[in-house]
Amino acid sequence: MELGLVEGTVKLCEHDSEWADEAARTIEYLKQLLKDQDILEYQHVGSTSINGIPAKPIIDIAAAISDESVVEKCKDTFEAEGFKYLGKVQDDDWMYYIGHPGQNDRTHHVHLVTAGSRTWKAYIAFRDYLNTFPDEAKKYEDIKRKAAEQNINKRKEYHKMKSPVIEELEMKAIEWFDAKDR
Repeated sequence: MELGLVEGTVKLCEHDSEWADEAARTIEYLKQLLKDQDILEYQHVGSTSINGIPAKPIIDIAAAISDESVVEKCKDTFEAEGFKYLGKVQDDDWMYYIGHPGQNDRTHHVHLVTAGSRTWKAYIAFRDYLNTFPDEAKKYEDIKRKAAEQNINKRKEYHKMKSPVIEELEMKAIEWFDAKDR
């Protein structure tokens, strides 16, 4: 299993079923590491959690937190384990990452996300929607491949190019997610 990327680069790997196993191991590790914190739930999210599509080989874990105060409480624990703090990456989402400097700078992202927030729902709905509807996953795969080909050393541009498709799919995913829970 390939895992990790050098900072700022983009490389897609074909889907690897071992990513789910690595995510499960990471969640168990985080449960022990953060057992004294107010973490309500852990989920494997991001492209490595979507069956059959290529992804950057970085495992994303979302941890549902009760409120923003948990972010500060986790800081020393994360830093002692070698995690780097990226700060607030969007509303209700604070991100840490870990990797091997100079080799694979990022292997895992841990998102501390406010439980019940739109961001939390979007992570879960997006994953579940694309795993349920392969044609929609293919649409996402196509833009990922195109964006990666054009932006191999420009991760920000890669994300920018994918954004319109992600926003469209995310809206559909949340609508579907809300409807199925009724």
